[in-house]
Parts: sequence; C-alpha cells; structure tokens
Amino acid sequence: MPSKHTRIAVTADPELVDALERVRVATGTAEADATLVRRLAVEGANAALAARTERRAAAEALLALMDGGGFDLDLDAIDRLNAPTDTAR
Repeated sequence: MPSKHTRIAVTADPELVDALERVRVATGTAEADATLVRRLAVEGANAALAARTERRAAAEALLALMDGGGFDLDLDAIDRLNAPTDTAR
C-alpha cells in the first residue's frame, strides 16, 4: 500500500518468526506480519519508556527513604554476610 512514510526493511529471521508466532498464539491476532511488527514496536517502545520511568521513581523513593532515616541498614552485618567463608576445614 502506498505511504508517504519511509519504509523499514526487517529480516524475518527464525527468532522474529518465532516471536510473531508466539504473539499470535497468545493473543489470537491475525494481523499481517508488517502490521504486527509495527504494533509491537510501538507498544514495546512505550513499555520500555514506562519501565524506565518506574525504575527511576523507585530509585528516587528508595533514596528519599534512606535520606529520611526510614531505612535502617546495617552495613557491617551485610559485610559479614558477604564475607568469604573458609570451606577448606
């Protein structure tokens, strides 16, 4: 179908063919390969950006909790737990 947008060639290697088939089985979609690839790319980009935002928010919340004194962390105890043990006894 004619389009004013630039086209992108994607090689249908075994990994991509398998991924598309798994999505079809899981969702029941009958979309054409190109339509499915486009939809998954857009949805995947949105999901990746949302995950990044959520990770950043989680890290900021953890740091705020630590800065506010609401997170009691015994670094010496963690060091003892992570210390190598002598198993050659």
